Amino acid sequence: MKKFKQFGFFVSVCLLATSGQAQDSLFWKIQSMIDSVSIENIEAHIRNLEYAGGHESRVTFTPGKDSARVYIADYLIHNTQVDSVALDTFYVKHAREPYNTYPLMNVEAWIKGTGDPNRYVLLGAHYDASASRMGSTAWENHWDTLKAPGADDNATGVAAILEIARILSDSTFHFSEEYGIVLVAFAAEESNPTFGSGHHGSYRFASIAREKEHTILGAVSIDMIGYNAQYDYTAIVSNNNSEWLGIRSAEINEMYDIGLIMNDPPYPYATYSDHDRFWEQGYPAILMIENAPPWTTATYYARNYLYHTSYDTLGSVNLGLVKKVTQMNLGLAADLTGRVTSVPGARIPENYVLEQNYPNPFNPTTTIEYTVPAAGNVRITVYDIQGHEKVRLINSHHEPGKYTVPFDAGNLASGVYLYRLTAGPVVQTKKMMFIK
Repeated sequence: MKKFKQFGFFVSVCLLATSGQAQDSLFWKIQSMIDSVSIENIEAHIRNLEYAGGHESRVTFTPGKDSARVYIADYLIHNTQVDSVALDTFYVKHAREPYNTYPLMNVEAWIKGTGDPNRYVLLGAHYDASASRMGSTAWENHWDTLKAPGADDNATGVAAILEIARILSDSTFHFSEEYGIVLVAFAAEESNPTFGSGHHGSYRFASIAREKEHTILGAVSIDMIGYNAQYDYTAIVSNNNSEWLGIRSAEINEMYDIGLIMNDPPYPYATYSDHDRFWEQGYPAILMIENAPPWTTATYYARNYLYHTSYDTLGSVNLGLVKKVTQMNLGLAADLTGRVTSVPGARIPENYVLEQNYPNPFNPTTTIEYTVPAAGNVRITVYDIQGHEKVRLINSHHEPGKYTVPFDAGNLASGVYLYRLTAGPVVQTKKMMFIK
């Protein structure tokens, strides 16, 4: 397994004085949730989505795709404790008639945080499928009747977000952190002969989020994560501004001993999944995929010759790999919203320390790291250079430990900003540079 020791400064350590306290720490909550990921649940979801109400296709504008949407929404409503489930309807207006009036729907599951409801982490997976590699003539003329089970592409990703929704919303874990988590099954990611290129559901969500001035701390597109008979390998695709998300994912993999082999940064840049729509709106986003790209062979991967065919079935899916990618994404979402991961047994820090943000300068996201030596309330606040408060990132009780908090300045003007740690009589301030 590849190691990421050179990025060790990203690792946030929370130290607790007694073993009883440690068992209640966020580290152990996240570990318990990771351990609860069920391979049986994942397999059941993939099987149900593969058959899609008996249609064996989830191509956009087909009954199977609609059956999949009903299955996803019903599962979230009846088998999880998410705060709300929304069906967001949209249309591809340039599709040829009559499909330009056919309603398409994103399925959104919202888990509220304790703070600003418009600040959240997003995990997404498209639920439509394709049979475009069955031959151009067959696809152009028979797209609506071809079998397109899409077990790997992308029932695996949808199964991951359904299992993550079940666990993160389960009240028995007592996981309630400052930022929200949104899990979205995107419609119309794949291209279609009626409208051409895809990524319509993700465009819908990301553009509305930007219009409403939401802060998406990080977005992950989980797409094609199960085709690999030999290795438990997954790849990150990123742009420069989102690389920290991939690095943090690798650290979660190491910290919780999930066991994935992963690619090293700098990560490849590509736009062949829903993450690109979040880049367009200035949000940090990455793609997690079985290889980048999946149509090529690499050290830990033999090219996928089944995707976008009628033969992409459950039998070709490595369920153990899908489970591990699900675990890593669960851990990442919990880590980003919880602000801290803990490694029990390390030394308790002696002083308050506010570190320099990284990266710096940044656009539009950065990470602030700080150390707390004693239990108590801690505030992290961002000010403009004139001293006007712009964002209060943290205002909560902390146990001794080392913490990180992401900051998205996408709604602010370029310039120098101050960020300040306040804990009782202790006040520490540093500068950072935001460049659009």
